[in-house]
Amino acid sequence: MLAALVNGDVPLAYRLAVELLDYGVPFDEIVMDVLSPVQTELGRRWATGDLSIADEHAASAAVEDLLVRLGATAESAHGAAVVVACPERDVHALGGRVVASALALEGFRVLFLGASVPAAHLGDFLDLQQPFALALSCSMPTALVGAAHSVAMAHDLGIRVVGGGRALRTADRAAQLGFDALAQVPNDAIRILRSWETSSAGALAVAPGPIAEHAAFAQRSFGLVGAALAATAKDDNTTPVLGEELQRLLQVLESSLLVKEPVLIAEHVQWLRETGPAHGFELAHIDSALVALADAMNGDLRRAGAALRAALN
Repeated sequence: MLAALVNGDVPLAYRLAVELLDYGVPFDEIVMDVLSPVQTELGRRWATGDLSIADEHAASAAVEDLLVRLGATAESAHGAAVVVACPERDVHALGGRVVASALALEGFRVLFLGASVPAAHLGDFLDLQQPFALALSCSMPTALVGAAHSVAMAHDLGIRVVGGGRALRTADRAAQLGFDALAQVPNDAIRILRSWETSSAGALAVAPGPIAEHAAFAQRSFGLVGAALAATAKDDNTTPVLGEELQRLLQVLESSLLVKEPVLIAEHVQWLRETGPAHGFELAHIDSALVALADAMNGDLRRAGAALRAALN
């Protein structure tokens, strides 16, 4: 499967998956025991520089194409309508596509919106379509703030939300963001939605409001990154890419403050330190940029600066 997807041979990958289904292997197991390890290996090869960004994107697109084909084998949908989406700043739609395919195979009428859907636009779509539920896939910690906004938007319309994806990780984190339930695997989402079909709608979970620093992050992020880059200027072509990484770090930082989990910052810093050198960033340059970014967060972002400094230590 890995060889087929790296080579973009979707027909071969599809035949392999269909053979597994014909042998009685559940869709969940194909996802968790075949496709998930393949995605992990693709990410590892990108992190070590063995695959280019284009190679990794092509392979991930092949996985998504495979899932679309599997979902298309479902019989005509006769079940309740479920919207599947990823919150704003989550550019990885694969987890959502997995859930969409699994639900389609179970007979749900799936409306798949894809990656990085702004909460306001999602709310307009939900209001128009009036689905039975929203399934929100969140794989990136940069998107936790957007996830909370999306949940709140759905709840304003009386729509329950089941969450899933690597960034949610635990029931506690999902609950802090206002999700009504957490699905660790696609079959969990199916079970939860089936239970919601047969039970009366109870009280919706409470989605959190924005943190005190939310407006400051929105207004100052580009200036903060510019100050950090200026303090560690290098005359090479890696500076714009490092700027993008610092922007993502600020998004993770706001997410960390929202869910009160400093570990999110530490994990992202560690990931940046581990993958940066394979993509042209010297470790010393990364660390100096992070220190400069923390120093630039003064005034209304003093708490955020302290959190970043703690992660660097």
